[in-house]
Amino acid sequence: MDDSIIELENELDSINTKNWVTKSNELIESTYKLSLQEQRILLVMASKVQPSDETLKTYRFRARDFIEIIGNSKKTGFYSYLREIVNGLQTKVLTIKKDGKQRNYSWVITSIYEDNEGYITLQFHPELKGFFLELKDKFTSYQLENVVRLNSVYSIRIYELLKQYERIRKRKLTLMELRTFLGIEPTKYKQYGHFKSKVLLVAQKEVNNNTDINFMFNEIKTGRKVTSIEFIIKSNIHDIVEVLPEDIDSEKEEEEQLLLFDDLPLQLSNLGVTAEKIKWLMSEFPEEQIRRNIDYVQSRKGISRKAGYTVKAIQLDYALSTEKEKESPEKVILEPSEEAIQEFIKENVPKRKVKRVEHLPIYMLRQPAINFFCKYVSEEEATKIWELRQEEIYNEINKKSKSMLIKN
Repeated sequence: MDDSIIELENELDSINTKNWVTKSNELIESTYKLSLQEQRILLVMASKVQPSDETLKTYRFRARDFIEIIGNSKKTGFYSYLREIVNGLQTKVLTIKKDGKQRNYSWVITSIYEDNEGYITLQFHPELKGFFLELKDKFTSYQLENVVRLNSVYSIRIYELLKQYERIRKRKLTLMELRTFLGIEPTKYKQYGHFKSKVLLVAQKEVNNNTDINFMFNEIKTGRKVTSIEFIIKSNIHDIVEVLPEDIDSEKEEEEQLLLFDDLPLQLSNLGVTAEKIKWLMSEFPEEQIRRNIDYVQSRKGISRKAGYTVKAIQLDYALSTEKEKESPEKVILEPSEEAIQEFIKENVPKRKVKRVEHLPIYMLRQPAINFFCKYVSEEEATKIWELRQEEIYNEINKKSKSMLIKN
């Protein structure tokens, strides 16, 4: 046998987390469900694929190196554990829907175990070639180190979906699309609150803390129901530094960073509140007051300046006032624009009975009204409200003011 062939067969592939993973966007947006360990195996394999490769090669790894990357959650013999994962991976299916057709692919075609040597040989299915090789456009690249730090399968998928749109800086997905991409069954996390806490917030903490991007998200509602998520994506410009055990200051800094990503600050951040304001709110107001007002703001429609409105809601405890109002059936929760109009009318009507009322010309109310409405909505919306409803507002002020006159 040719010595070069023997040498090639015995050659070992190293695992370098600095290697790049490149996938077609079609693969990133496909439907599949894998365990965390299965995901990591495929990502390591993908990081070995080179742009110059003409075919998907066979890779031979030291089993111990693989286990260091994918982890051993069962704490059993690492080699038998790895074999169990790969056996499971060979049964998993990748589904691609295109041009009205659904195609199913196997992930791995070759897996060879060398018990005595402690090696494993793996190869992608050749039909997957178009998803990894000869990609001229519509592909996404990132370094392996960004995903091997993530401890949730959903975090890995969300990272890829957002990395794909990093330059655009925004990505909007319906909940149905997102659940499909993440491979979440219809019966799992049926309540949005569970989906948010178990998937979105976990992914946000992991991605923001461990990768080269970070994100916030806005909840888009149809009626009272959250139906879509808008992700706001930013590039992380800082380097991720490993904490040394003897570095006490670094450990303290890491603890503070973890505290920063508690769910309450995250929710405030998602509403646009700055870190400085978050710190102040957390120190000045009870947790329950902050939480109920976050829920209150999220339930409101038409609020354009959510950050300022959120801070004000917490300060004045709008949620508690609303709960008291609900006890009176005649009181109705108004939209921000309607609330602005009603409050402006109230502001311009005498608070007590008077002998005479001065009626200002309608044009003199324009700027004071717009300035007042800006407490509730954007300046553009405030101007629009006045232009559309100025006569109605003006007549209502005059009518209510007239009712406050002392009758002779």
